[in-house]
Amino acid sequence: MPGSAGYEHSGEHLNDVPIGEIYMGEDWLARWREGRIGWHEASGSDLLRRYWPNIDAGSRVLVPLCGKSLDLLWLAEQGHSVTGIELSEIAIVTFFRELELEHQTRTVGQLQYFRCTSLDITLVSGDYFEYQDGGFDALYDRGSLVALPPDMRQKYVAHTKSLLKNSALQLLITLEYDQASVSGPPFAVQAEEIFSYWPDLRRCSQQNVINESPPKFRQAGMRELIESVWLTNTTPDR
Repeated sequence: MPGSAGYEHSGEHLNDVPIGEIYMGEDWLARWREGRIGWHEASGSDLLRRYWPNIDAGSRVLVPLCGKSLDLLWLAEQGHSVTGIELSEIAIVTFFRELELEHQTRTVGQLQYFRCTSLDITLVSGDYFEYQDGGFDALYDRGSLVALPPDMRQKYVAHTKSLLKNSALQLLITLEYDQASVSGPPFAVQAEEIFSYWPDLRRCSQQNVINESPPKFRQAGMRELIESVWLTNTTPDR
């Protein structure tokens, strides 16, 4: 985690942030500007709270494409050092504003760091692939892998692995559905693809969430949208 040197106290205004390679492009930024964030869970993920194992306090947790998720707050309240990476600065500023959390900012190359002053949360605005501060003890991916089209997922996984310790805990939440019926995001990621990336993961939960899904899935006549939880295989059952 970055140190305190070089940080500036920040209010609610948006700063000009140089952004490197934009993996979701203008569409992702436009969704945040226009409030088209149907994937956002206003109260956080119940699945995270159910399946996150007991790991050491102070463990560094990586949350890619974090948005303004309340899961960041929950993970920090468990005693972890949480780092979220997000392309949209609007999402990051909104996170701090809505929770009334003070933060400091500093710019490092193409990335801007927002560090909470009261909790161990650092959010980084910019291109995920530009972030290089590795050594994370755990990964929480609820909406990252499924946000990316197929031709970008292998690159995402490779970069994510480069940021994790070999022994890192991994918890992923994915969706499975007929991709031919509905276009993403969120995209369908089938079990075979998950195992091709992380052979040591096990599926510890799956449920049909079609009734809680965005309208486009039901409008397409779909009756099944499977939400799955994947966890490092060596993690004890809860």
